[in-house]
Amino acid sequence: MRSAVAYRADIDGLRAVAVLSVLVFHVAPSALPGGFLGVDIFFVISGYLISLILLREQADGRFRFGAFYARRIRRLFPALIAVLIATLGFGAFALFADEYERLARHAYSAIAFVLNFRLMGEAGYFDVASSAKPLLHLWSLSVEEQFYLAWPIVLLGARRFRIDAGIVIVVLAVLSLAFGAHLAARNADALYYHPLARGWELLVGAGVAWWHAGRGDVLPAVLEPRSARNVLSVVGLLLIAWALFTFDEHALYPRPGMIAPLFGVAALIASGHGATVNRALAAKPLVLVGLISYPLYLWHWPLLSYVRIAESGTPAGWLLWVAALLSVLLAWGTYAWIERPIRHGWARRRVVPVLVGSMLGLMLASRVVVDSGGLPDRHAVRYARDAEAQMIREPRQDGSCLALFSGTDAPVYCRQSHPGERMIALVGDSHAHVLFPGVSELAASKGYGTLLLANSGCPPFDGAVTGRNEAERTTCARSIEFILSALERDGRLAAVVLASRGPQYLDGKGFGPAEANYHYPPIAGRGRDGLASQASPSQAFARGLQATIDRLERKGLRVAYFLQVPELGVPARDCLSRPLTLTGRREGCAVSYEIYRARMADYRSLIERMRATDRSLIVIDAERLLCSNDRCSGLRDERLLYADDNHLSVAGSRLVAPLVVEALGL
Repeated sequence: MRSAVAYRADIDGLRAVAVLSVLVFHVAPSALPGGFLGVDIFFVISGYLISLILLREQADGRFRFGAFYARRIRRLFPALIAVLIATLGFGAFALFADEYERLARHAYSAIAFVLNFRLMGEAGYFDVASSAKPLLHLWSLSVEEQFYLAWPIVLLGARRFRIDAGIVIVVLAVLSLAFGAHLAARNADALYYHPLARGWELLVGAGVAWWHAGRGDVLPAVLEPRSARNVLSVVGLLLIAWALFTFDEHALYPRPGMIAPLFGVAALIASGHGATVNRALAAKPLVLVGLISYPLYLWHWPLLSYVRIAESGTPAGWLLWVAALLSVLLAWGTYAWIERPIRHGWARRRVVPVLVGSMLGLMLASRVVVDSGGLPDRHAVRYARDAEAQMIREPRQDGSCLALFSGTDAPVYCRQSHPGERMIALVGDSHAHVLFPGVSELAASKGYGTLLLANSGCPPFDGAVTGRNEAERTTCARSIEFILSALERDGRLAAVVLASRGPQYLDGKGFGPAEANYHYPPIAGRGRDGLASQASPSQAFARGLQATIDRLERKGLRVAYFLQVPELGVPARDCLSRPLTLTGRREGCAVSYEIYRARMADYRSLIERMRATDRSLIVIDAERLLCSNDRCSGLRDERLLYADDNHLSVAGSRLVAPLVVEALGL
């Protein structure tokens, strides 16, 4: 059977540009800030090649679902199986139990090609750093496979009902962009990974394929004279280069400007192999990299991730470049000794069941790891079992507290301990939640029950909100009012402790490698009319906190504010020796006192000014319990005081609880 698509070396060269952009970005983001767009370039190329095959085979009456998916299996599975085996095998020696369990969950989802949906569910404030997920990059493979499953059916349907495929492509692309805009305003966490928000990128390539397929030639002569195609290819290259060197990964995706570089990719493909830039892309070195681009993409991220994990998130630059070079070597070996023999060997038909069976076997193995909780009895991590147990956070809600609210009005963190006639309340964000275990135990010994009312990333500051879009800010404002109203009508309360993060709300930035991916807007003022105020983040924070204090004090409640504890900047497990290290250099889970104070300077000054103005305000500072000898540490007497990089563990909660009880005079 003749191929539906003739080979184009320039497209392999374009693949090389895409994969090298991603590789450089993942090693040194500042060197190529828009390098993440390499994935988007891959989407356009995939949309073009797959659509061209489908359109031509369907037009010739040669399309068969079985043959199409058999080709996909032979193309995708061999290298993917090799990478999954290596990544899971290495993880058994390099990862703690919870990390290994997460890796196995990701492997299971990747094999089912639904990893993007799992990552959507994980995204948010408590998500771990991207570098701690060795299979994170396979989300894009899931998106592509979902496209491969749906797109042949859509094109067949269009042919069956005599609808021009070009119209279908344009309509679906517009709908995809509109859906992305909708998600940006409603659910930013889902936006990056959602296949419907990514579909337009694949459809850009499909549009070029439709244009080519209608002219019976893979290398079109639509643009005449030749100089027009040359200009088109140069414009395409300039658009891609502009994006790679100027775009910023932290801007909300998808931005309107992203259309330009992806149209640049389409322009390069449409201009044909004879255009000026395309001839350069067909140079042998680029083509060689393009041929191994798929296994290179698969190998590079697990290697870089494991280097960062082994070095507690801060590896030397040379280690990352060594890992990048190793990924190139592994990619070439995978292509030469695994991928090509399986795709083009004499037994290629009979190999499909073997490949499918191998993937099912890996899925079963992954499930076993998940169900065992990450194989905690492995020799490599047995020493850390007791310490890891200290990082488990307590439940968010209980029935006793939820009964105080109607419908969905209850906050994210809603718990009660020893409810009775005398109660204290812990109110705030997730930092109030982690105070609950120790404070509730100690308060009970003094004859007081404890009520927890808190939201994640949304402190109950009256007239101040957080959020990446209007929907999130509105939800935050409603949650704040629900909590404050509940406090005002609860006659059992004698005192309230407010607890929240500080610097992060003021500048929108996280701290250290553990929060390298945290880029949220800072806190903002919001009037009773729902309109944003012109207050700076510091003003919004101070005014909102003071407004809450005033509301509670008017109800006769004693109010205290618990200052944010030092941030470690690294996962709490880095307090322990990792199962595997590369250089033996270990920073541990401590931050220098100087860095900690610099990070907290504006925030602590703000609270000091508030205390100077409101003498009745009680400020609780746990610094002396967590910092000594010019450093603040998350480990004391073999006890982990933190559950992650900035939240106290149960042991940490018990350590600071006496400060809270003493400040309230219980």
